[in-house]
Amino acid sequence: MQRPGDLMSYLAELRDRVHRYRRYGLLPEAPGAAYLRTRRGSGLACAVCGEPVLAAEPEVIIECRVLDERALERPILRLHHLCHVIWLTECLSGRAHRSSGA
Repeated sequence: MQRPGDLMSYLAELRDRVHRYRRYGLLPEAPGAAYLRTRRGSGLACAVCGEPVLAAEPEVIIECRVLDERALERPILRLHHLCHVIWLTECLSGRAHRSSGA
């Protein structure tokens, strides 16, 4: 079992990755920029942590909206439920900071 400090460090690392991936366009900036659905894990890597989403876990699938109409398909991202919650939280906290003028 992990110690609470280890868990806090892991969550901080996931938040940092989400910030970095959003900044470089690897994750959508906001939930409204994507279509979401869930299913049983596919075994493919999570877009945030890089670990496989196992069949026993829920997998959140994000289909990104494509701004370029010439694109043949939408980018599809797979996330663990926890990684998805962190992405949503960071999207909402970023929106709150922008609206408050911070």
